[in-house]
Parts: sequence; structure tokens; C-alpha cells
Amino acid sequence: MSKFKFTWGHGVMLGLGSFILFILTLIYLADVSGDLVNDDYYETSINYQTNDIDARNRVGQLKNKPKITKQANGYNIQFPQDIIPDSGQVYLMRGAFKKEDVVIPLKLNARNQILVPAAKLKPGEYDMRITWFNDGEPYLIKKTLIWSMP
Repeated sequence: MSKFKFTWGHGVMLGLGSFILFILTLIYLADVSGDLVNDDYYETSINYQTNDIDARNRVGQLKNKPKITKQANGYNIQFPQDIIPDSGQVYLMRGAFKKEDVVIPLKLNARNQILVPAAKLKPGEYDMRITWFNDGEPYLIKKTLIWSMP
């Protein structure tokens, strides 16, 4: 009867197999999602001039601009009395976590403001886009915000 003899070749194969198994485990655990920033990125890039640049320039021409303030209960967006949006939305985008994006329809209260509640926000960085239409013309404010628990 012959005994099994463990040689250096067996050690190399065992080490290589362990390394491959380790790498595959890391890949599985990483679970990196392939979320795009925008699902219709091609159409968005084509309309960038009208949707972003022109809309931001219109905001730059306003005498009074909306003000964004951080409060304990969330972000308060105060519109000037002379701006009454027809429609719009507040969109807070998390770069890597699409599930944590926040979208709120732009419905102002009696004091011409809207609150993004703290309950909808997680600590971290958000790219805020406030878009609205006034007399059929689009307006856009972009701002990077850092939310931390008060």
C-alpha cells in the first residue's frame, strides 16, 4: 500500500485554489450595484443645453432667488414672494445609493416654502436639484449638500 506524499506541487495547487476561492468570495460580498446616475442618460445629455444650462441661467437672472437653509427638522427652501411655481420638484440624489434618493413634488405652503423632512434623509452627501416651471419656462438650482444628524 502506498502512502500519499504531500509535495510542494500539492501546496502550490492548494494555495492557488484557496486564493481563487478568496477572490471569488470578495467579489460576491462586494455586491456593487451598477446603478446609473440617470436611466435615460442619452436623452438627458442631448437636452442638457435646454434642461440645465438655460434653466440655471434663468435663475441667475432672478432678482430674488430661493434660499436653502439647513434646520434640525430638514432643509427649508424659501421661495421669494414674487416666484410662484406652476409645477416642479426637489430631487436629492445620493451618488452611489439610488434607493436613498429623495424626490418631493414642489408644493409650497402659505409662507411660500417647502420642507425636505429630516426623516427622509440619511447622513451623507446629496446633490440637490430644485426644478420648477414658471409661465412655461424651466428653472433649475443645483447645490451639493451634506446632511448630518442634528
